[in-house]
Amino acid sequence: MAASIGLLVYSGVMPLIKTFAALICGYVLVKLDMFPPAASRGASIISMNVALPALIFANVVPSFTPSNVSALGPVILIASIYMFSGFFMGIVIREICYVPRNFWQGIIIMTGMSNWGNLPNAIVQTVTQQPPFNPATDTALGVSYVSIFTVCYHVVFWIGGGAHSLSWDYLPGVPQGEDAERRVSWKEKPIGGLIARYILRKPMLAPTESTEKIKDEEASIDEKGGKADIEVLAAPVSNLPKILITDELDSDSDIQLTRRSSRVSAVSAFRSRNPSSTAPPSPLRITVPQSPVRITIPASSIRTTAPSSPLAGPPPPSPLRTTFVATPIRVSPSIESPVKPVVAMKHDHVHLMKAQHWLAAAFRPFKALLQPVTVAIAISLPVALVLPLKALFVDVSSQGGPSWHGPDGRPPLAFVMDTAQFIDTIAVPLALILLGASFARIRVPHPFSRLPIMAMLLVTAAKMIVIPVMGVLMVQAMVRKGLIPQNAKAEKFVAMLLSGTPAAVNQMIVSSLHAPDGNVDTMSAFYLVQYIFMIISSSALTTVSLLLV
Repeated sequence: MAASIGLLVYSGVMPLIKTFAALICGYVLVKLDMFPPAASRGASIISMNVALPALIFANVVPSFTPSNVSALGPVILIASIYMFSGFFMGIVIREICYVPRNFWQGIIIMTGMSNWGNLPNAIVQTVTQQPPFNPATDTALGVSYVSIFTVCYHVVFWIGGGAHSLSWDYLPGVPQGEDAERRVSWKEKPIGGLIARYILRKPMLAPTESTEKIKDEEASIDEKGGKADIEVLAAPVSNLPKILITDELDSDSDIQLTRRSSRVSAVSAFRSRNPSSTAPPSPLRITVPQSPVRITIPASSIRTTAPSSPLAGPPPPSPLRTTFVATPIRVSPSIESPVKPVVAMKHDHVHLMKAQHWLAAAFRPFKALLQPVTVAIAISLPVALVLPLKALFVDVSSQGGPSWHGPDGRPPLAFVMDTAQFIDTIAVPLALILLGASFARIRVPHPFSRLPIMAMLLVTAAKMIVIPVMGVLMVQAMVRKGLIPQNAKAEKFVAMLLSGTPAAVNQMIVSSLHAPDGNVDTMSAFYLVQYIFMIISSSALTTVSLLLV
């Protein structure tokens, strides 16, 4: 028994060696300055638009056969439970743990979507070649079951909107870089905010309400026309530092110079007689907040001399009416308030943005259908399930389908399948090289606590411990209830094995295309932790699954 368990562990570990070999290649290339970020972006585009569609077509078309069509229901149900359980756990982790603002949606997709590509295929093809499996049939069946999981993944990720939702973390207005690391309370999280507002009934002032309040104040001030001398935005007057404003005349006539000198002398005499006295409040004395202030003083409201009647002479200089400023502030009387055109432009911009948003939402499903990956899925599924179409690409005579052959004795469109299989060989290695390159570009923050360590550990535990335990128990329950036949060893093994795989690399590729600078350091750190634990978890899960089949 000890030797058989050692063999099982060996069978689970050996397929992972090529995975880590590709990761190391990407890491070393970056460290040698041979794989710059521009090259990574180009490789991501090739992987998304060429290699991945070929991989889907080459795997889906030959995998679905009449012998495994009956397994579609249970396998799709199991795959759906795995994904949506991961989505739920990702939401909970995001709400209770510190997660950078530009990874709020990414952590949900990472917890729900797993690597159901060639990594489990490599393990299945290796393990099913030995007892208790039948190498003649179980290997092909195992690959076909993995393909069902793969199709479920691609449908949810590409057609269901998973890939598009990753762009939410990089929309305009979402903080990036160090700004995204600001820690927020649970009330500011998406679900926590709804709970605080509608369940706990805690008063919260939405940003839109404060913005509208400021706009109303601007509009009310602007309606007064030239009577408004000073306009201060969003700051209480009582808490602002005091400054003095004096008007400067453009021309220095003799009379003006005489008045200024007399005012200065009057102030000096007054201060000499009253050294402890301070300047009284002046109508030109205003307060300025520490935040930016817009001050508008029309020319009509600037008074350089006191009003006097024709019969009275010039008023004597009074220390209470004079103000001496060491550094005067020049006020331009020609500045006009731009509130009305700015507000109008903002309203027009808001209406335009709303129209664009509704149009984008209406045509988003059609846009998704035009992506190479979704086109490959839309073509592969009908071809795989309709035998006359499938006979054009692969031999289906053993499945009861027509036998169509070209001059070379092969199906007429066999060259299409050959081309897809030739191109798809670069899909998984290229994605792993990109992942290794992203590991090499990770900038370790200082201090290390800036990383969302708790969220990283919880996501890894959810994907490598919680969901696998739940998957093993669920598959055993489905076998007892008759949803999965007792002798369907390949189906049981695949259903349990794919419950504990790390996050899919496609998410990193899509996110790097949406990121403003292609930087996905936070996501790479999550990947790094999961792939470190992958050896232990995959070996343990493979051993347990083989013991239960």
